[in-house]
Amino acid sequence: MNNKIANAISLIVFASIMFAALLFFTPLAVNATSSNSQVVASVNVPGTLYTNITPNSVSWTNYPTYSNATNTLITVKDINGNIPGNIFIWGSAYLSNALNGNSIAIGNVLWNPTSVNTYTGTHVTTSPVNTMILVTAPSLSSPSTSNNIYLGVSIPAGTPSGVYTGSIYFDIENGTIVSSQPSSNTLSVSVNVLSTCFISLNATAINFGTIPTGQNTGYSWNGILDTDNGGNAQATIYVYGSNWIYSPNPSISFYVSNTVWSASNTLSYSQNFPTNSLALTPTSTGITVPAPTQANPSQSAKIYFGLGVPGGAPVGAYTQNIIIADQC
Repeated sequence: MNNKIANAISLIVFASIMFAALLFFTPLAVNATSSNSQVVASVNVPGTLYTNITPNSVSWTNYPTYSNATNTLITVKDINGNIPGNIFIWGSAYLSNALNGNSIAIGNVLWNPTSVNTYTGTHVTTSPVNTMILVTAPSLSSPSTSNNIYLGVSIPAGTPSGVYTGSIYFDIENGTIVSSQPSSNTLSVSVNVLSTCFISLNATAINFGTIPTGQNTGYSWNGILDTDNGGNAQATIYVYGSNWIYSPNPSISFYVSNTVWSASNTLSYSQNFPTNSLALTPTSTGITVPAPTQANPSQSAKIYFGLGVPGGAPVGAYTQNIIIADQC
């Protein structure tokens, strides 16, 4: 029993000595030290501009000699720039059609700082032009700013039908500072020119003079010049009319077919009657008005009219309506 107690006391003493040794050889935390040093960073932020447009393409549709009002909206934005700038605009020389080889000069496109319901504004050129439309400087709180510009187009007389394409460019600039890349500043433009023909007559009345009953105009013809000013398609002349009405008494009349038409003034009335007699419904004469072109935007053809008065027609004045129409 005494030996067990003595062994226990020896173990306790040994453990105490080992713990004290560990404390002696372990560095104390309170003796650790730390330090730091400051680095000053710098950056130079230059005046910067970016140009982005919405939308990136526009398309117009119309007929030759007609125009689209200057109200097609283009929004020009500066995203992530930091100085104000004005919008500059220019374009490719032409809107072209590779299929028919024709083109529309870029000057037929107008720009305007405001939307208008007419074709009004400044012609787009091939060199950059300062529109004086201001895009204010973006800021940290508003990193995107914008302003609007409006476009319209006119289609020249005689422009052949088809789709004409080209480009219009925008840039926000401030003095010598131009927009940096990446910028999306190219507007794809297309104009769909429709096929059409127009009609213009050099006279709105025919006076056959005095014709005795049972007689006709023979080789004497009244010619009407049918002109297409600015269309782009060949047209065929159609004619029709009303019966001749006796002015003193509208219930008395003679037939529309007593009037004849002719493509030539070298034939007689008899040579055209009744083959070319006027009818109450439209009839093709086979006479064509050539298609106008940009080089020659006005084309015409002539149609001639003659008359035979039937026997027994009462003395007095008669009137008739003649309708001339072009179909293309």
